Amino acid sequence: MRIAFVLVSLLTVFLAGCAVSMTDIHGFNLITLDQERELGNNFAVEIEKQHQVVNDPEVTRYVDRVGRRLLGGAREVNFDYVFKVVKDDSVNAFAIPGGRVYVNTGLLKAADSETELAAVMAHEISHSVARHGTRQLTQQYGYSLVLSLVLGDNPNLLAQLAAQLFGQAGMMSYSREFENQADYLGVETMSRAGYNPLGMETFFQKLAAIGERNPNALASFFSSHPLTAERIRRVDAEIAKLPPRQYPAIDNLEFRRIKSRL
Repeated sequence: MRIAFVLVSLLTVFLAGCAVSMTDIHGFNLITLDQERELGNNFAVEIEKQHQVVNDPEVTRYVDRVGRRLLGGAREVNFDYVFKVVKDDSVNAFAIPGGRVYVNTGLLKAADSETELAAVMAHEISHSVARHGTRQLTQQYGYSLVLSLVLGDNPNLLAQLAAQLFGQAGMMSYSREFENQADYLGVETMSRAGYNPLGMETFFQKLAAIGERNPNALASFFSSHPLTAERIRRVDAEIAKLPPRQYPAIDNLEFRRIKSRL
């Protein structure tokens, strides 16, 4: 048993250094889909103790609708996705393992259109589709610790990690490869779902400009999603590779109405 544990640990460390293929969403993962669902349920309980969930049914329905539309463009949908809005003025959204996506009220207020909102949500959905959460957690903390969180054997540590990774102090910090893949898949997902993926590039540019003027305004976003000029150029390059198409016009009337409710 000890030898097996050491081998698994060494394999995890080795694979942590392997390059991530942008097109491969089935990277090595020791955590099963069922285990990831359970881990997501456990994390959600702690996160919703720390974040105030917005209970306005119209706001919830709207964000859920945008999320469901994006799922129609995702490579795979292995989880029963849940979309919620949390009261937090920082411009951000985050996904936790098991297909749970949280959108901050600050993101809804900062976006100027449904397409810009969809851009950030598509990025977070892509983290979930490629199961970056459990892959990153395993690389950082080891398989045995993540498994203990799945089984609920360490509730104090679960609460601590929920606060550190997804709480007010900052969101999960993914590797550069995982961030790049989430951008790549996010562009593809937006296009397949009928959202113009240029919305991702323009919103990232807007956020970068805001960050230059007032770094504190986007501290949590930049800590978890560094917006370098290279990254924005990479998004632009991926958009350029898509087949030319006309995207349907988005009626932003409902989007503006939801913003006014906040």
